[in-house]
Amino acid sequence: MCDKYVIGYSISEKKRQKSNWNDFYNVCESEGFLLKMIDINSDLELQGPFHVFIYKMTDKLAHAECGDENAKAIISRIKEYFCQHPEIIVIDPLDNIRILINRYKSYEILQESLLLDEVFTPRFVEIKNKDTIENISLLKMTGIKFPFLCKPLVAQGSNDAHKMMVIFNEEGVKDCQPPCVAQEFINHNAILYKIYIVGENFHVVERPSFKNFYEEDCTALNTIFFSSHDICKSSSKSKWSILSEEDIPLTVKPKTEILEKIVKRATELFGLCLVGVDVVVENHTGKYAIIDVNMFPGYDSYPNFFEQLITCIKKLMTEHRNSQQHSKNYTLKKCLSDDLDSGFESDEKKKSSTKTNK
Repeated sequence: MCDKYVIGYSISEKKRQKSNWNDFYNVCESEGFLLKMIDINSDLELQGPFHVFIYKMTDKLAHAECGDENAKAIISRIKEYFCQHPEIIVIDPLDNIRILINRYKSYEILQESLLLDEVFTPRFVEIKNKDTIENISLLKMTGIKFPFLCKPLVAQGSNDAHKMMVIFNEEGVKDCQPPCVAQEFINHNAILYKIYIVGENFHVVERPSFKNFYEEDCTALNTIFFSSHDICKSSSKSKWSILSEEDIPLTVKPKTEILEKIVKRATELFGLCLVGVDVVVENHTGKYAIIDVNMFPGYDSYPNFFEQLITCIKKLMTEHRNSQQHSKNYTLKKCLSDDLDSGFESDEKKKSSTKTNK
């Protein structure tokens, strides 16, 4: 038995290399943790015990949701392991992650529960079939005007999750590929703010995005097919990110206090430690629009990510211990109270019996 706290992790090779997870071994060692890679295809009991379990398997969750039997078996096995070991700190809970796999569900939660004056989520609707007339009617009923974004319903774990469109007119509605979500396009001066959250801490990165579109564009432009990974890369030079001279003065920088509110609310709503929130600032109102939420995004641009992650883990462990202690104290008090009540009842019975005998 190792005398250190064991952090088990299951991360793809690509993600490990991109964020240089070898550095995390050193950080863990210096903080009294042992980092151990987990093989999710093998018996987890034989690989443990673990004090902390970090993983990203949105691909398995997405495939399981689509009926893949192998993915279902892996998810079921992991879920059962977590149930058998409630003492393990899991980053992050499977049920919470599952919500973010479905864009419509995550947008619905934001729409119903965001409750921040300066922040909103754009109008959206789920498109379930290829009936263009029905879909145009659905868009009108929801109040979604042209142009709008069309995004796959599955937000993560699929090769197609980042293949999107900007649709400008009724003719373009036929390009929608259900199941998908139509989301109102917000003019935001070609700037996307990606918020990377680690527990209570966060880091904001500015990325290029789509330029502003106006009414005349809806008759002049055909559907734009794009990958969000490509157009929003820091090195992107897309023609769709070039602002007109009239739009340049409209650019507004986000306020830190608003971003802090977004971080706090997003972590509360989705119950995740490792989460990313994509935000744009609407050019003519200055309001903040949350356009996507992602679990365990790429943290390669996050300064001191591993140190922040260890800090988050230590906090969770302290909270877990305090919770267990509180539970023990409550149980002990209840037992003592029950014993006293039992003793009181016994004394009352004796008194009653004595009176009767007399």
